Amino acid sequence: MAHHEREVGSHQSCVIGIDLGGTKLLAGIANADGDILTSLEQPTHHGEDGSVLDQMVALIATLLANVGRTPGDLLRVVIGVPAAVDPKTGLASLSPNLRLPADRSLANVMTAGLSAQNISCPVVVENDVNLAALAESTIALPQGDDTLAFISFGTGVGMGLVVNGALWRGAFGRAGEIGYLPFGATPHAHAPGSENGLFEDAVGSKGIRARFSSDRQTVTDLFANARQGDGAAQAAIEEIAQNASVGLAAVHALLDPSMTVIGGGIGTQTEFFEALKRHLKPLLPFECRIEPSRFGGQAGMIGAVTLAIQGAVKHFKGLQDVC
Repeated sequence: MAHHEREVGSHQSCVIGIDLGGTKLLAGIANADGDILTSLEQPTHHGEDGSVLDQMVALIATLLANVGRTPGDLLRVVIGVPAAVDPKTGLASLSPNLRLPADRSLANVMTAGLSAQNISCPVVVENDVNLAALAESTIALPQGDDTLAFISFGTGVGMGLVVNGALWRGAFGRAGEIGYLPFGATPHAHAPGSENGLFEDAVGSKGIRARFSSDRQTVTDLFANARQGDGAAQAAIEEIAQNASVGLAAVHALLDPSMTVIGGGIGTQTEFFEALKRHLKPLLPFECRIEPSRFGGQAGMIGAVTLAIQGAVKHFKGLQDVC
């Protein structure tokens, strides 16, 4: 086979992973071995401040320049988004504040935006929690032959699944959308009025603020108050963890994962994590392996880089087989 300037094994080959959130963008560039060369974090552009699409294109160009790479060295870009991505159409229900088209796949739109800047490479869009699960699995399941569930408790509530080393997305990309789990004593009565799903209403940040916060306090304030001995705040965290344990029990009863990793802004709080494990025990007659996230807020970006490398290697192997 003739030498290819962007083959995975070349010294300058690189991939880029982007975690696109409602408040921030976290992007990393890695070499073909998966080593993160550098990363950048920026506030997400909203509304009239400019398109987040343009922001991501500029961010990719900046990352390449910062590590002395050219557009020809870039093998693949993976973008994690806070939405289910249909594996057949590539469409995702994204926030309107991001000013991204709802009727075209973000991957196609992003490819066109990069092409306008003379950057040509495949672009893949994936659910952000799925990518976090993939990142965690690289350490937690080094043999790649078991099942890992990653559950993020934060602004929203979501789950990613890795089965035998690969993401399990479901038929329409909705596998792991546990925010929609029926929850509470009268789910049929409350589901029609739910904005993000009954389980997320109970344990996501918005629902927590509505029930437990006052004077515009944040969830972060709630945990800070609990650490300072505030009894009401401590009781609130216990109730939140108890509610969350119901969803966690459902995951283990249905999927029986080898390991469940807990992450997200709420999930990474030690008080919540310990209470969650404690409240899970009486719900199931068997032990469950529950671990804290190893990558924290970088899990989505690291997972995006991981998926980019996996895709590049698979593509390169296909070229070798053809040749």
